[in-house]
Amino acid sequence: MTKCLKLYALVVLGWASQLVASETPKVDPKPTPAPAPVAPTGPQREYNAGKVLEFPSFQGESITDGQTLSFKHEKGRSVVVIFIASWCEPCQVLMPELKQLARKYSTSSNQVFFVFSHDTKTDAAAFAKEHQLTSPSILANVEILTVFKNPELPSVYVGDKWGYMADRYIKIQKDSVATLDDTIAKITAL
Repeated sequence: MTKCLKLYALVVLGWASQLVASETPKVDPKPTPAPAPVAPTGPQREYNAGKVLEFPSFQGESITDGQTLSFKHEKGRSVVVIFIASWCEPCQVLMPELKQLARKYSTSSNQVFFVFSHDTKTDAAAFAKEHQLTSPSILANVEILTVFKNPELPSVYVGDKWGYMADRYIKIQKDSVATLDDTIAKITAL
């Protein structure tokens, strides 16, 4: 009988150890690292996603004559604000396309502004002269950079005819210019 009890005890102990082992969480010896963040490019729809934002009013110093230029929404007029800088290499590369967009959308029902971010007035004026910018160009100030969340360059913000922020493109690249053009065309046509 004692042999039978010993055998029974061994079976119970074996079963209990298997039960405990199956309930113990397994620890992965090598945790997988989180993927590195990727810098966003192209359209950025996460800008206060789900909220309807009014396009901000702003004012700044003209780079050509020092006068104060301002923007305040007028019903029925859309707006395109292009953030660039004279020292920004992508801005320099994209200037022919950005200038073409500015000319295309500078109409009686659209306003286009170039805003020079983190730039000097002298450098911005020389850059505008070199590229023959015809749209109003202003020097960014703290208020402008604050309301537009200090965008990475080059960036374009588009406001619709009802005064709302319709879309934005951050860190534009050559391959996103056609999409940007289509977006502006749709927004300004409404």
